[in-house]
Amino acid sequence: MPRQERAERTRLAILDAAAAEFDERGYEGARLERIVERTGATKGAVYFHFRSKLDIARALVAEKYANWPVIIGEVIGSGLRGLAAAEEITQRVGAVFATDVRVRAAMKLSQTVLPPDVDDNPYDRWIGVISGLLDQEAEDRGLVGFDARGRATVVVQTFFGAYMIADELGRLAGLRDDIARMWAVIRADFT
Repeated sequence: MPRQERAERTRLAILDAAAAEFDERGYEGARLERIVERTGATKGAVYFHFRSKLDIARALVAEKYANWPVIIGEVIGSGLRGLAAAEEITQRVGAVFATDVRVRAAMKLSQTVLPPDVDDNPYDRWIGVISGLLDQEAEDRGLVGFDARGRATVVVQTFFGAYMIADELGRLAGLRDDIARMWAVIRADFT
């Protein structure tokens, strides 16, 4: 196997091991020694890729934020609009949270040691995306005076609250149903 490919596999193994450690124990409880042990690599290999536990955490958080534009682009590119697009985006993001330990760990890290910049709040960006889609729905239905931003704020707060509760209670398998219930309530605003 070429050196560059081997190095990338090692880097990914480190991120996977660190994500599991952060997801299980949080940043403060995570130990670099356990991360090294989980990778099966040497301590030197880990330090080759990352200088510290904080550098690994930063890489996980950066990767998390890179996931969302891809999902949004895929859904919008599929031709879905309005409520259907908003629901599909939240279901896909929920599926990522439920199945991807790297994203779950990054979420916890972004809530503790690596919070977003005040001027670049990801929740505000999510509100903007959902608001735009709810505006489409309201326009398509001829609704006048529809407060898409207010409803989008409720959607984003409910979605992330549902995720955090499901994660804390070990019920991530039920997150899809939680999201569907949220959208059933929002859909009532459009009938």
